[in-house]
Amino acid sequence: MRIMYLTTARHPHDYEMFLKKYKKAPNPSNQNFHNKLINILRSKFPLGAFSTRPMEKNVFLTQSKSDYFYYPGYINTPILKRLGIITAGLQYYEARTPKVIFVDTLNVTLLELARRLKKRHNVKVIGIVTDNPINITGASKNYSQDVFKKSLVCDGFISLTQGLLRLFNPKQKPAIIVPGFIEEAESFTNKKEKYAFFAGALYPKYGVDALIKTFRKLNPPFKLVIAGHGPLADDLLENKHPNIEFLGQVCPPVAFRLAQRAYVNINPRPIDEQVDLYSVPSKVIDYINSGSVTISTENTEIRNLVGDNIYFIKDAEPHTILEALNAINKNYNYYKQRAAEAKKALVKALDNKVLINKIEDLINKI
Repeated sequence: MRIMYLTTARHPHDYEMFLKKYKKAPNPSNQNFHNKLINILRSKFPLGAFSTRPMEKNVFLTQSKSDYFYYPGYINTPILKRLGIITAGLQYYEARTPKVIFVDTLNVTLLELARRLKKRHNVKVIGIVTDNPINITGASKNYSQDVFKKSLVCDGFISLTQGLLRLFNPKQKPAIIVPGFIEEAESFTNKKEKYAFFAGALYPKYGVDALIKTFRKLNPPFKLVIAGHGPLADDLLENKHPNIEFLGQVCPPVAFRLAQRAYVNINPRPIDEQVDLYSVPSKVIDYINSGSVTISTENTEIRNLVGDNIYFIKDAEPHTILEALNAINKNYNYYKQRAAEAKKALVKALDNKVLINKIEDLINKI
């Protein structure tokens, strides 16, 4: 059974090149999630990944020798880009004739391509639901409405949370809940380096300003190594501090290696009922899978996966973060053992073989 995967993610090598070439980089969480699912599907099915190529005006990233196909347009005006993606996608299908289409439901052009493929070739369409479009920074009301409307083309869904499924699947089509993915990783056996690590979007609303303040104003037992993109990047570059090392944006494999070496990883995102309903912090899944101690604000799905084996904090205030860091530093071996238990529970819950079976069952139900 051939699969065609419609995505905005790039091959990891292309993504890394893109980070070096452009200041405005794509969402690393989206890149990370879809790449992992593509790799898992490829372990079982022949799969072609059709991706929108990163472009800025008339500058484009050339096709690398990878197993991702990027649409071959060279002009980035909105209408021509949209038509180019759809035309190239139809041609890509004709050359491969897959039976199932997987599509990122947050991209309206790819949803339109999926609709045309379904109309012409009667293929099955499965939507990948990773976020509520209303929560996306800078998203308009019209965009959100368009996403929900065009997602009706999907015959089934793979959703991050039950809350997202209620938004995208009011007709209760076949669906499965997948809170995240893990890839097999070599155990880190070297000595941990004494730093706290964060990688992600550098926005105050995600608690990153409070995290930075913790290391600038208070006296934590570790330094902070921080990577990412967003409005707080300029502040980190312009106001350097001996307790903080800013790396800029890094690709997911590099972020994972840094998480493995860290004494502790931190997710400071403030607790929010809407976020909890529609989101699972993929960075926390990676942190737990790294085997390092993890600090995080509460998240229902994360607690369901690993219980209380990570250090949950009641809020993202600097003094709360400092208290957690001091507790871990004082009794590190205890929290290190809890981190090992968390990883064990995570690997069991997100076993890739079980996931493949769930996806096969989903396809057969459509």
